Amino acid sequence: MGNRIKIAANIMDSDLARIAEQVEQLQEAGADLLHMDVMDGHYVPAFVGGPRMLKAIKRVSDIPVDVHLMVSNPDQAVDWFLDAGADIVMFHYEAAQDVEAVLDKIHSFGAKAGVALCPDVKPEAVTGFARQLDCIIAMTVNPGSSGQKFMESGCYKIPELRELCREDVDIYVDGGMNIDTIKIAAGYGANVFAMASAIFGAEKPFKETIPVLRDAAEAGAATV
Repeated sequence: MGNRIKIAANIMDSDLARIAEQVEQLQEAGADLLHMDVMDGHYVPAFVGGPRMLKAIKRVSDIPVDVHLMVSNPDQAVDWFLDAGADIVMFHYEAAQDVEAVLDKIHSFGAKAGVALCPDVKPEAVTGFARQLDCIIAMTVNPGSSGQKFMESGCYKIPELRELCREDVDIYVDGGMNIDTIKIAAGYGANVFAMASAIFGAEKPFKETIPVLRDAAEAGAATV
């Protein structure tokens, strides 16, 4: 697999009272991305994130921030997060009224655009707009709550997604990621891994945890 392994630290699991300090530590540890979940209490039951929080994160971060919109109105909400400085915006395609228009809008801001696919969604769902995608999230839990068990079935679509999309597409895996499941997901061809408790709940500092996770992903990718 030619796509570089990237570790995306889910900033919503950080200690938000120490966010500037933790972002600095993540930068020193080599995190590739900060992953920001946004939930509107409607598309999913939980409510978290917002453009003001993104602005605060961007003020202290040199790491690119990707935003995962779990909202029922991505056609409208995408503007708020682009204005707030998102580097990458991904949304659930089935929630959008016009998927291609949302992708075009994201690109018009100079940001990267992608969609998120729930575990049971088939890869052919992206056929009509596959070439517009810079990234895709293959969900390995059902969106909306943390602490769920990793669903390997969510990875089954990844090889076909790589065939449908451009060669340089980043394929994320999000949900239940740890030192063991990251190897499994990388073995299917994923190259970006949204990590929450595996980073922020680890006993060791970020500078020790992130390289170990990266090594595990690279070991899994070597089997592709």
